[in-house]
Formats: sequence, C-alpha cells, structure tokens
Amino acid sequence: MPEDEEEEEELEDGKGDTKKKKPRKKKKKKKSQEDEEPDEAPLNYWPAPEGLDLDRPPGQNEEWVDITSLCDLAVSGMNLGEMVESPSFRLYDAMSAIEIMDPKMDTGYKSHEDMTLERAEKLGLVSAPSPEVLTGVMDHLLMYYLLWLDGHTIIQTCFSCLYLQDLPRLLAIPALGSFVDAFLIACQSARDAITCAGVYDDEDFMPTMFGVDLQACVFSSDWQKANEKLKSEQDRLVAEGCEAAALRLNFMGKYMSALVSLMARVPNVASAKAHLAKCSQLLPRLAASATEPSDAVKQRFDASSQRKLLVPGPPRTVEPIEDPKVVFRMWTSHVNELVECCSAQTRHLNDLLQGVIKQKDLVSAQEKPNVLSRSMAQLVFDQSFVRRSLQEILELFLFPPEALQHCRKQAEPFLQRCESMFLHLLKLAHLNVARRFRRLAHVFPDFNELQHEAWRLDEALKSTFGANLLYNRPSWVFIMEYALQAMISKLLLGFQLELYEEAEFHMIYWYVDYLFGLRIYNLNEVYYAKENTGKKKSGARPKDAGVSGKGNRPRNPPAHLLFLEATQSTVRGLFRLLAFCLCQNLLPAPKSGANLCQRFVLRFRSLEMFRLPHLPSFQDFEQSAALAQDPAERKQVLTAAQSSFAEAAQLLEKAHALKEDLGEQPKSLKRVVVANQLGITQLLRCTENGMQELSGKKVTAETSHHTDFVSIQVVDKPKEGK
Repeated sequence: MPEDEEEEEELEDGKGDTKKKKPRKKKKKKKSQEDEEPDEAPLNYWPAPEGLDLDRPPGQNEEWVDITSLCDLAVSGMNLGEMVESPSFRLYDAMSAIEIMDPKMDTGYKSHEDMTLERAEKLGLVSAPSPEVLTGVMDHLLMYYLLWLDGHTIIQTCFSCLYLQDLPRLLAIPALGSFVDAFLIACQSARDAITCAGVYDDEDFMPTMFGVDLQACVFSSDWQKANEKLKSEQDRLVAEGCEAAALRLNFMGKYMSALVSLMARVPNVASAKAHLAKCSQLLPRLAASATEPSDAVKQRFDASSQRKLLVPGPPRTVEPIEDPKVVFRMWTSHVNELVECCSAQTRHLNDLLQGVIKQKDLVSAQEKPNVLSRSMAQLVFDQSFVRRSLQEILELFLFPPEALQHCRKQAEPFLQRCESMFLHLLKLAHLNVARRFRRLAHVFPDFNELQHEAWRLDEALKSTFGANLLYNRPSWVFIMEYALQAMISKLLLGFQLELYEEAEFHMIYWYVDYLFGLRIYNLNEVYYAKENTGKKKSGARPKDAGVSGKGNRPRNPPAHLLFLEATQSTVRGLFRLLAFCLCQNLLPAPKSGANLCQRFVLRFRSLEMFRLPHLPSFQDFEQSAALAQDPAERKQVLTAAQSSFAEAAQLLEKAHALKEDLGEQPKSLKRVVVANQLGITQLLRCTENGMQELSGKKVTAETSHHTDFVSIQVVDKPKEGK
C-alpha cells in the first residue's frame, strides 16, 4: 500500500469491536536538486558581486567599506518602483536606519559637544558680565521671549540662556537677577493667560515646560517685591552710568506689571493700560540703544545645554533674530496689540467678531498677532459683556425691549442660545487663520437651529405686540445677518490662506456677491423701517423705495451700509473682470469643466447646512458666467465690470463724507478699485486695437492691496524661447 494513501486496519478487541486507525499524514517529498536551482534569471536581474558571502556575518576585525558604487550600479539597471533587496537588510530597516554623522538623522551626533554648566564655568560664560554684555543679554532674552510666543519650546528659547541654569549664581549679579525675576513672572503670567484662554493650537504654542520651574526666583517671585528690587537696581545703574541696562529694567517692570494686572482675579484694565503706555514710550529708547549681539552675548545662549530635556529625535533648531530693529518692531506691535485688548469692551460686537486686534495696514498683515495677544483678547471680556451687547444689537434690529418681560418664556432661551453661540464666535475670531477657516465650517448647523427658534420667537412677538411691532421679523434677520457674515468670512479667509487657484477666483466672488446681496437687502429693510418709525401709514410710497430690486431703501443709509454696498460692487466687478480674463485665456484656465464643478461642491458644501432663501447651484454660476464666453458680449462684460468699480468708488466717497470711523478698510478697498480700473482701461485699449494685441498679453491677479480682494495687472506674455 503506498505511503501517501490512507489505510484502515480493523483491530479486534475482546468484544469483537472494530476500531479505525487514524490515517497517516502525508509525507512531503524531498525537493529534488532541480527544484532547488533558481529559475531562469528575470529581466534586469543583477547578480551579487563575486566573493560576497551573504550568509556569514561580518567579523569584528573586518573593515566597513563604502558600497555607494554597488548601489549606483544596481540603480542603473532598475526601473521605477523596483527596490534593492537583501536577506539581511529589508525596506523597514532602511526606513528606520540612522545615518551616522548626519546632524538631522543621528541624534547622538556631536552630543559630546553639548554645553554644560561646568563647561560654561570654565569658559567664564556665567561670570559677571560687562555693562555692554549685560544689555545684550537682556535684549537677547526679550527676543527669545517673542520666539517662545511664536511656537518654539521654552527650553530652546528663554532657557537657552546659561545664566538661567543656576539662578542662585545671579545673587552676585543683582541687576541681571532682578531682571530675571521679572522676566520669569512675565513668562508665568503669559503661560497662564494662554492656557486659560484656550485659543492656541499645536502650531501656535508649546505649553509643555519640560521640567522648567517658572516659580523659581533669584530674589523674590512676588511681583511687587520684584518691582521694588527692579527700581532699586535701576537707580543704582543710572548712578553708575549704565543707562541702557536701566532702561531695560524699567521696561521689564512695566511689562510684567501689565500682565499681572490683566491676569488678576478681577482684571485691572486701567492699570494695565497705564503700564503698557509706559512700555510704548520706552521702546523707541530701547531700540535706539540696542546693537547687534556680540560673540560674548551669543556664547551665553546655547540650546544644547537643555537638549537632554527634549524627546529623542532630529533636533529642531531655533534661529535667533539678530537685527535689533526687527526685534523691537515686533515688541512695538506686541505692546500695541495688548493696548487694543484693554479697550475691547468699549467696541461694538460686530467689530470684535472680526478680531479684537486689527492690523493698521491690511496689506502688511503677514505679521499676525502672537498667541499671547489673542489670548488676552479672549480673557478681557466679563461674563455680562456678550449678553449686554446682544441686547443692544437686537434693539438695532428693532427687537422690542419689552419682549423680555411679555415674551420671556420664548425670549430667554433664545438669548441664552445666542449668548453661547457668540461666545464661541468670539473664540474663533482669536484663532489663527487656518484653524478659524476650518472651524467656521461647523457653526452653520447651530445657526440653522437658531434661525428656526428666531422664527418662532418672531411669531410670538407678532401675536403679543401686534401693530406696535416696528419690524415683523427682528430675530430672524438678526440671525440671518450673522450667519451671512460667518459665510463671507469663511470664503474670504481662503484668499489669505492661498487655497484657491486663479481659475476659481471668479466663482468665489460670484458666491460672495450673492451673500452680500442678502445682507444688504435685509439691512435696507431694517433701516427703512427704523426711518419710518412713528410715521403714519399712507398709501404713497417714498420715491427711493424699491429701487434696483434692493427692497425698501432708507433715505439716509449709515456709512457702514454704504461701505457694504461698495464692497458688493467691488466683488461683482471682480467676478465680471476675472470671467472675461479667463475666457480670453489671460488667466490660466481650469483643466476641465468637471474639475470646476467639483471645486464648486468642495468650496460651498459646508454653507448648505444653513438654509438660505435660494441655494446657489453650479448651474446658476454657469449661467452667470455664460455672457463672458460669448464673443459678441465679452466687451460688454468688461464694460459692466468697469461700471461696477465706478459705482464702488462713488459709494466709498459717500461713506467718507459721513465722517464715520470705518477704520482702514475703505482705504484698502479704494486701492483695489483704482488698481482694477487701471487694468480694465488697459484691456479696453487692447480690444479696440484688435484681438491680436490682446493675445499678446496676460493678467496676474494678486492680493497686493487687500487681504481678500485681488488686483489685476496686465503684462506682456514672454516670447517663445525666452
């Protein structure tokens, strides 16, 4: 019987029962010698070099050799996607390998050169400094403080100073010791403010202290005693003629006192504002007496002394700012931002929702407020501020104040929901731009629920007040206004983040134009009703009512409404102008129409969570942009864009004549209007001279005059071969 077949044997026991024996397992045949031989070598197969024993591990006495030439030889015969394979070196090993002597990959590279306190003592780097070095060390600490607030770790910035490694040593250097006490108190107050406000993210701030104790001190950790020590040392330095160092002690004392006042249990805003005003006066004098750090100053700052506290991995270096003008310009901006935070409660909620800290120049807004300024802006509001502001805004929308008494059952829950919502919006306003853009997408479902509650509240107001109700839907329009503001903010933030391609600029502006139109229509209705409050009803209709499809227009619109209309005209002009440029191939066109349709869904799908009177579709957008594609209508589209910008310029002049404070936004918008009017004039001149001249031009669209609205520039196309 063959061995690989099952066999059964009957075994008889005493009772004659039969049992079946378990089948034997198949025995595997030994592979023949032919099977062990490798198959025919495939294409592009490169055998191992002769004399290379892959099975034997290298001995201890063998030398390591450079295999770069072998790898180059293997790569020359490989196609895309192929890998070098070795029994003792897998892909996982290659990815996790450490490149010896590479500073980025080898975490132990030059670790013996890390600075230590003992080594610093031998080199004299922690001894009493000269007055010039003392001033430079203070300036370097001020610089690293700002870098810490910019997202770097505290041990690679502030605590890279060798003097901070052993604070008792500073007892012999009282001027620097008193400065360090105030500096550490300021760091502690700043960290408390940032963690309490909760507006930071991983890229903004590193809250981990890595074992550093900010409560440590040289003389005292109490801010009042530290202030007294600063003043005594300041007087001594002035008497000795070290005025530059005395100025820095004075500045640090005022700055520390301002932060402590803002972080008190009951913030003392008036005291903080006075201290910050002193800081603003001292900063020009500090900048005038500052010099670039000398080698003696740089040697007293070494981040390698704290490398042992960091997690293992490639080192993240921090490049110091050596230009004192740049450093103190950053300090001036930082102090001014804190001053704006102190006056936040005197401003309107509409303004605060766009950010407490406003950049004076919208074009040079690349230097964003640091995380401490944004955190202080979040903390300065008391608990009743938002509720009080909401009631004031509702009265502007003609919400009856008596409703809190007569319709309290419906009005109080609505106000509580609104208060929670607007507190969240205030927090979003203080996030960095990228986080704000992402999180604004999640507020529209809440706005949609509030819209339904507002509708029910308005119905209760109608039944309660009847003809005495000045406006029939105050709550609904109030929610609609702020939901539209959030939508517009989200779409325009994409320009600051450079998320959009030039081929979709006109699509974004088309949607924003629609949202601005809804805002203007609702506000016109509200201001028209406010103007007619107390007047007798008559059948005659005012002459300026119902003009241009914008509903009932007020006779004397406020400046911010005129500015809103000017912004809409600018956006509409940009849509028409960019659509013309795309059809004339002056701008890079989208790869395909389907691609633009997908982008339409991607850009606007989060806005669909809030119910609009009409939800714009991609077909609506195509119909609006169809005129620009018709060769017979293209010049008219360009002329219509010119008319839109001219209308925007007129509205800006009217708003300026009312002499209301609108900040720097009208000036920036005016620059956008003028720049695009100049571009349209150039394009019209080219079309009059023939399409051949226009084909030799191209258009660039950049946010050179405004953070949200582009300005075009007509330039010649580069000739072929250049």
